[in-house]
Amino acid sequence: MAKNNATKQPRDAQFRFAMSEDGMKLGVSRYFPPNGGEGPSVELLKRQLADAGVLLPVDEVAARQVVEGILDQGEIKRLALVNGIPAQEPRDGCLMALGDLEFPVFPGDRFARKREPLQAKPGETIDGRLIKPREDFEPADLKLTMGDNVEFDALSSSYVSQVWGMVRLKDGIISVDLIPVISEDAITVSGTVHHRDFKGRAVTVAQIEKELRDLGVVIDIDTDRLDALLKKAAALGKPVPDEVLASGAYPVPGKDGWFEFLVSSRETAGIEDEAGRLDFRNRGTYPMVNLGQVIGRLHAPTAGEGGIDIYGKTIPAHAGRELHVHKGQGVQVLDDKVTYTASAEGVVSMEKGTLSVTDCLIISGDVDISTGNVEVERGSVKILGSVQAGAVVSAPKHVIVAGSVESATVTAGGDVVVSGGILMPEGGTVRAENDVLAGYATNARIIAGRDVEIANDTTNSRIQAEGRFLGTKGKGHVQGGEIITSKGMEINEVGSELGVDTRITVRIDHADDSALREERQKIKVAISRIDEAIGTDPVEAILSRTPAEKRPAVAEVIKHRNALIRRRKDIADRITRLMLERQEELAGVKVKVKRLLHPGTMIRFGGKSFNITKRTEASTIYWSERDRDIVIE
Repeated sequence: MAKNNATKQPRDAQFRFAMSEDGMKLGVSRYFPPNGGEGPSVELLKRQLADAGVLLPVDEVAARQVVEGILDQGEIKRLALVNGIPAQEPRDGCLMALGDLEFPVFPGDRFARKREPLQAKPGETIDGRLIKPREDFEPADLKLTMGDNVEFDALSSSYVSQVWGMVRLKDGIISVDLIPVISEDAITVSGTVHHRDFKGRAVTVAQIEKELRDLGVVIDIDTDRLDALLKKAAALGKPVPDEVLASGAYPVPGKDGWFEFLVSSRETAGIEDEAGRLDFRNRGTYPMVNLGQVIGRLHAPTAGEGGIDIYGKTIPAHAGRELHVHKGQGVQVLDDKVTYTASAEGVVSMEKGTLSVTDCLIISGDVDISTGNVEVERGSVKILGSVQAGAVVSAPKHVIVAGSVESATVTAGGDVVVSGGILMPEGGTVRAENDVLAGYATNARIIAGRDVEIANDTTNSRIQAEGRFLGTKGKGHVQGGEIITSKGMEINEVGSELGVDTRITVRIDHADDSALREERQKIKVAISRIDEAIGTDPVEAILSRTPAEKRPAVAEVIKHRNALIRRRKDIADRITRLMLERQEELAGVKVKVKRLLHPGTMIRFGGKSFNITKRTEASTIYWSERDRDIVIE
């Protein structure tokens, strides 16, 4: 036995290996301790792998961990000692972002790397079998052109920003758009504020301030504002766009010379209505002055205040322009050359730089939104243009319009004279205490205390004249609408061949008549209410059924009802007398048509009407008291 032990050879530690089915991983599966030979080591492991025919490189780290596991814990770690070489798939050249490019980059930031194209290459298993790539194509290179604010670092194959901005890749051009933008006048720098950069690092006030300084900004920068913007972006979790990052000061132009009215003047912009809205047309009445009253004072222009741009350059201000006020009718200038007084009583107006006091206010052009409404407390108004839609003109005397009145409101205590026409497709009214005269009227509403004279066409209009309606100086043609007159009418032609509905009314009731009828109706309602409350029985019956404590009050009610009944009878008698008077007045009123009276025309005298059914030559229409009817001759 001793002889056999002496001749037995020492045995090194033994490793047994196992390979995965795909031949891509190999590790230790079993281990046998040494018997007098070399113990486990990385070198021994590598030799035994080579002896097993493994030609691929051994993972030194994994081999060391396996050996240490055997020595320290006596167990085998299942680690891959050798890995097969996988097939290399072909890949086009591409650009790899090195961060989130939805956020800004700063100067020196490497924000993207170019990956070169890869050719297809076969792999190899541990046991020497070739692995073909799944795809086989000729990879294309990425062709990029560098745009603004970018440079390429060939050493790291990366693109580097030269400014604070946002990366943009479009049409094969890679560039960085500058975030801060200087205004054309160089007074402000604006840009979008992000709370973090493309690497997720917080953007600081110091970073932004440095970038602004590098742009050439030399004025003071409001760092508190920058800090507030960064905090706002962080709180919102998104960028804050188009914020002012640095600002100089705009020049303040000098104030133009101006005239200070020392009398109540019209508002230049308008007056607030009851709802608090600004009515641009309503600017108040034109001011009135007395003899010797100070109208106003002329002020010189001011020089203004200079500004500064972001580079610290002073920006000069424009001085105000001098105002020249010319002395017009009824105005004097004192020795100080700036104080203007009235040499007459009247309306104050400032037209085209001329200050005047006159009994007739003259508007040199149209009355529209630019002039505002024209309202005077004394005298007349003469308008050399037209009165545009929506405007208001009023005067206690006359209103004279050289042009037309278009869907406006015109009121005069005297006459309204319109050289052109009165057109009101969108509403409006012309009202005069005396006469209204116009060239033509279309869709017009006219009310006159005396006569209305329309020289040419009167179309689809409603006209009320306490005097006469006249239309004989020109074409004198009325068609459509209604003419209401109290003293008659003289016209060339009424209606049309198409039978347009046209109404001619001679009114016999006056405003006093309507007032009496309204009062009679109110009395009737009041008596009915009393009757509903206490009944219509004789007075004795009403009082007998009324409790004693309420009888005095009921007696007063009965007394009031009796008074109402007497008043109702008086009014009825008066209305009857007035009707007789109106009928007598009516007998003297005539409607004269000098040329043609067309079918479709209705003639009304008081409550009686007559329809024209055939074309009628020149005729006179009147009320016959004897026949109690309308007569056409």
